[in-house]
Amino acid sequence: LMALIFGVNAIPTILFQPIAGVFVDYKKKKNVVVLCNLGRATVVTITALMFIFGILKPYHLFIFTFINSTFESFEGPAAIAAYPLIIEKEKFAYARAVQSTLSRIVELVGLAVAAGIIAVIGIGGGMIVNAVSFFLCGIFMAMVRYKEEILKKQQLNMKGYLGDLKDGFIYLKTSKILMSITIFAALINLFMIPFNTLGVAYVNEELLKGPEVVAMISFSLTSGMLIGGAIYPKIAEKFKGINLFIISGVILGTAYLSLAFVPMIGVDLVLYGTIILVGFLFGASASIFMMIVNITFMQKTEQQYLGRAAGILNSLCMAATPVGSLVVGSLCVFLSTAQLFLIFGIGMVVLFLCQRYNKSMQEI
Repeated sequence: LMALIFGVNAIPTILFQPIAGVFVDYKKKKNVVVLCNLGRATVVTITALMFIFGILKPYHLFIFTFINSTFESFEGPAAIAAYPLIIEKEKFAYARAVQSTLSRIVELVGLAVAAGIIAVIGIGGGMIVNAVSFFLCGIFMAMVRYKEEILKKQQLNMKGYLGDLKDGFIYLKTSKILMSITIFAALINLFMIPFNTLGVAYVNEELLKGPEVVAMISFSLTSGMLIGGAIYPKIAEKFKGINLFIISGVILGTAYLSLAFVPMIGVDLVLYGTIILVGFLFGASASIFMMIVNITFMQKTEQQYLGRAAGILNSLCMAATPVGSLVVGSLCVFLSTAQLFLIFGIGMVVLFLCQRYNKSMQEI
């Protein structure tokens, strides 16, 4: 059921984000972000109430997941396109660092209190808390002060939509750095599929451990992402963009492939320490890599194309997921989880090292 829900969750991003990228050019970004958060809050509230009253069925989850993901697919391009309306371009790095750090802190707090919330008020109550967080996000976003934005005056119709969408693809195609980032991000998303989908299987089958180690990995990953986001602005001042990009990627790939060797450790205490260290390095390097990609993308994209370009980028990245899942599913027949981590980790290291010879990426 969870695998099917995960697949349904990806469909709106693939189908609707390019559409959303054009749509937000005609609408105030703040309004789109606020309405999408309020919409998600409403859907989660309905889901929670149906669960509490015992009328929630599996097919409802597919419907609500699709609707929620649709709201998210419209919110994403609007939020990215709103950045220049709130923050000066030269302050993007610090703004993203603060956003990333606060997100990770809240995530850690959420991990710490989630079990307690569910124990006290139940699963339905936990969903209500989730819904309230979306409502609060919508309210807070409505209070943010935006610069005056220039909206397209003409009415959005099919001809205009197709023309604007085509312009977005042409813009990405003619910008070598943006095209390289888009393709690269899709490839990294593909390389991450074994880790994202087989993490629990790795702990159970390779490490022969239980949910406590899954929680340990999750906590160390989140902690690493928190620290990586927090220190990014400072280390970005000391390293050239492309150098930091490659270094973070090589560390990420090395942490990835090293997971294949952790099961060989026979002493539990050493194994736990190693898995925490690897998880931390994985999270920190992934955070720095994502910061570089996001900031470069926003800085190199003209404001009038930002929503469309972001929609296309996210759609292509998500489209790599079903392709990668099919490949990984086929390889699972012949290879163990540890072997998959080793192969995909090595592939990731090689991919990042090759960017030294990619002239387009030197603009990072």
